[in-house]
Amino acid sequence: MADELTIDGPAEDLDVFECPNCKQTIDTSADVCRFCGAKVDHEAAQKAAHLLARVDQACSDASYLRNTALILFLLAVGIVIGILRNPRFIVQIGFQNTLLGYCALVLVVSSPFPLWSLRWWTKYANLPSDDDEFQGSRKAVQGVGFTAASALLFFGSILGLVLISKATSR
Repeated sequence: MADELTIDGPAEDLDVFECPNCKQTIDTSADVCRFCGAKVDHEAAQKAAHLLARVDQACSDASYLRNTALILFLLAVGIVIGILRNPRFIVQIGFQNTLLGYCALVLVVSSPFPLWSLRWWTKYANLPSDDDEFQGSRKAVQGVGFTAASALLFFGSILGLVLISKATSR
């Protein structure tokens, strides 16, 4: 299978798999495992190579999701620190307006993550793999999705309360 471009990025050759006997990664075109000498069933090898490629892609997507969420979380924390270091900013704009802007920022930044997590979950969660990295990826995606959904609920509630407070104070 040649390299091709798919919606998820370049498709890799499905040419390696884990030997069922010794668990070493070997080429699907081999007749015997170069590590343990076990005979290679080429049909099973192709299926195992396809599964390995899907697990690798799942781990890569989960890592990208987790790292993006972490960077945006650190950006949000940095903004809070910046605002608190310059209290004149809060005085000039007003506490309610500052809170309103920050809540809106968190909502915008957090909004794609629950959907992105659900997409990952529907695409990869049922892969039959006991790989430790894959199991860690499942936990990471679940954590990001839950945290982002919680942030949406929390900061959405605060945003609503601030808007109600501003509307009733006029």
